[in-house]
Amino acid sequence: MTAETGGVDEPEPTGKLRHFDPDGEYYALTLGMNRRGRPFWKAQTQWVAWSERNPRWEIREARLLSGAWITQAWSALGQDWIAVHDDVSLAIFYRLGGNALVQKAIAEKRLAKVIAPSECMHDGTIEVGGFGFVGTSHLSHDAVSRRAPSRKLRGQVLKRDNFRCVICGRKATDHIDLELHVHHLVPWRMAGPTAEENLVTLCGTCHKGLNPDFEPSLRELAELPGPANGLDMDNSEFNAEVGRYRQYVREMTERRDQSAHSPQDTR
Repeated sequence: MTAETGGVDEPEPTGKLRHFDPDGEYYALTLGMNRRGRPFWKAQTQWVAWSERNPRWEIREARLLSGAWITQAWSALGQDWIAVHDDVSLAIFYRLGGNALVQKAIAEKRLAKVIAPSECMHDGTIEVGGFGFVGTSHLSHDAVSRRAPSRKLRGQVLKRDNFRCVICGRKATDHIDLELHVHHLVPWRMAGPTAEENLVTLCGTCHKGLNPDFEPSLRELAELPGPANGLDMDNSEFNAEVGRYRQYVREMTERRDQSAHSPQDTR
C-alpha cells in the first residue's frame, strides 16, 4: 500500500512505525517544506515567557504530551504519522516528512534545537479561526522596531513580486497611473514584523479595498511561507508541504547516487 501526498507516493507507515507507549512522553513534530523550497519544523508548543524584543511576541517550546490524543487528531484529519523511538525510525521520518510522534529521549538527544525554546508570534490566522505561531528569532531588531520598510527593503519586496500587484497582477510598466504599495501580511497592529517575508506588493486600489487588512491567502499569491487559510480542513496545505519535502529528499538522493557512481579523477 502507498500513501500519496502532494503527488509523491511513499510507503504507508504500518506495524512498528505506528506503535507507541500509551504511558510514554512524546513530542508531536511535523517536517515539511515551505513555498520557498526551505525545509521547516513545526511542533505542538507551550508558552514559556514573553519576548523582550516585542511584548506581544512569545517564547515557546515544544511540549510533552500523551500520544493518544494527537494521533487520534491526525488520523481524524486524514494525516499520516509515524512513531519515532530510535535512530532507524528517525531516519525514516527524515525521509518521509509529515507528522511524527517522537519519544522524549530520542528528541532530546537528536532534535534538541527543534524542541528548544524560541521566540515566535501569532501567524495572524487567529482572526480567521487559526491559532498557529511562526518563528521570529531569525528577524533583525530593525524588523521588530521599524514600522515603515526602508527604501532598500521596499525595493527588495517589489523586485521579488516582479513589480506587480499580487492580487490583480497589474504592473507599473503597463499602467502609468499605477501606484504600488508594500503591505504587511500580518498587520503592524497585530505585531507583524517589517520583514521581507511579511511584506507583499499591492496596487493602491487593491490595498485600499483590502478589508479586513489581514488576508492570509496573500501568502500563497506571493509564494511566501506560512498558512494561507485559517484552518487547513482539506489538508491541501499540509499535503503540499509534505509533497514538496518528499520531492526535495528524492532529488537530493538522486544527486547523491549520481555523485557516488560518477568516475573519480585519480590524477
